[in-house]
Parts: sequence; C-alpha cells; structure tokens
Amino acid sequence: MFWMTERFPPWFVTGVGLLLGVWLWSPDVAGQDTAEQKAALKNRASRPSRGRTLDEYFLAIPDSYLPSVPRARRRTLLRPEHVTVRDERNGYLQIAGDGARPTVTVAKFRRSDGTYLIAVTADYEMGSECWLLDEQPGGFVDVTRNLIPDYRRCEDFEAADCHVYELPRYGTTIVVKDGAGRERYRLGWRGNRFERLP
Repeated sequence: MFWMTERFPPWFVTGVGLLLGVWLWSPDVAGQDTAEQKAALKNRASRPSRGRTLDEYFLAIPDSYLPSVPRARRRTLLRPEHVTVRDERNGYLQIAGDGARPTVTVAKFRRSDGTYLIAVTADYEMGSECWLLDEQPGGFVDVTRNLIPDYRRCEDFEAADCHVYELPRYGTTIVVKDGAGRERYRLGWRGNRFERLP
C-alpha cells in the first residue's frame, strides 16, 4: 500500500478505497437487486414516463377522439397564433377553434402515484365532448365513464341533458355546465377519481 502513496496523492487513494467499498457492499454487485429495486423497475416498465409535455400529449391523442383535428395537422396548431393558453406549470393547454375545428383543451391531473390522467375537451359550435384518457404502454385507454359519475355527452347545446365539462387551469375541479352555460355541479379530483361536490 505504501507504493501507492508514492505514485498517487493520499486523497486519491482514500477516494478510490471509499468508492470500492461502496461498490462492493451495494446489493446489486452480483446482479442481485433488492426487492424494492425490482418493484421500482417493474412499476417503471408498466407505467409510461411522467415527463411528457402538454404538446406531446396533444400530439399523441388518437384521431378517433379528435377526428376534425387529425394528427398530421396538430403540430401546426401548436404554433403561438393558434394556442390560446399554454401553461405547463399548471398542466393546461387550450388551442383555439374556428368554424372547421373545435376548441381543444388538454389538462393533466396528477394521480397519487405521480402519474397523470389526461383530460381532453373538444368544444364545437353545436356541442361539446370530454374524455379522460389513461396512458398505458399500448396507448391511451378511455376511462371517462369509470371516473366521472353520471357522464353525458353534449351533442347539442340546446338539449335538456347537455353536460359541458369545463377543465380547470388552476386547481383540480371540473365545472359541469348546461348548454346555456349555467353551472350544474362540480367534480373534485381525489387523486385517482372524481367526486361530485355538494
């Protein structure tokens, strides 16, 4: 050991010794992961990445949900002249519509496990639609009817049973309105589901 101090400074030898000790005593030296590491790897593989931006979510929404806003045109709609609100911090994106396409709103709701539920609304001239999409390894899964109590589509603003879902830019409460814009009730996000608020 004395010969090492002649060639290398003492701080270097100490640092290498510490690193070697940590490496030898870590549980994964021989490929033997701890149970916690295995569980974390399994969860990471089964759930998609948490790092997507709102733009990436908007581009990934299947055409079946936004047929009048095909994926091929969506990148163009992300230009500043089309985006009404882009608020990454609060998880809210709104793209202005015109006579040919709806106003599209995308909002992220953080789950208790740190992943996100994606809410999408498309407001047309005559009606409005809302979807809650869960990102799975194979793509998005529509979980709207599972998570929104008494969910109804609004194909015509003049219909008596029209429900328009207004996604929040701030907070986690969806306001449900009728076709004339009067509030019916509110839905509060509870980490994994929505509850109708009194």
